[in-house]
Amino acid sequence: MDFEQRLKAKKLKVTPQRMAILKEIEAYGHICIEELYEKIRIRHPSTSLATVYKNIAILCDSGVLSEVKIPGHKQRYEINQSGHIHVMCEKCGALEDLHIDFSDFKHNCINASGYDLSGLSAVFSGVCPKCGSASKKAIDSLDRNITESEAMIC
Repeated sequence: MDFEQRLKAKKLKVTPQRMAILKEIEAYGHICIEELYEKIRIRHPSTSLATVYKNIAILCDSGVLSEVKIPGHKQRYEINQSGHIHVMCEKCGALEDLHIDFSDFKHNCINASGYDLSGLSAVFSGVCPKCGSASKKAIDSLDRNITESEAMIC
């Protein structure tokens, strides 16, 4: 992604701190400010937490970044994209984008509420395939161990 052009298009100054923020968020997809700050400090040790907060606010206000609000969790930030929803794993905390056609859903919401809707913010929660298969393996292993223990008792 050409972040320099994106910043210039929004009439924002291209600074090393902003470029570092955007590159880290692009690399991790969704990240909270504290994690972002720790990653940026590796390459830019003189960058303060206040600088990261200030630039995140500016980038969100200008529409370059979006804030992802997850009930019960720290806010995370992502590069602003077309409308999408998020899915979050309740076990490992993974957060992923889900790009689906939600035009019917939006139409139903407009009809039900009478609102002129302009945006969408939704986070579905559940168990990701990786954690789901790990849980299944653990249960299968437990079942085998119980069966083996029962066989030893008999």
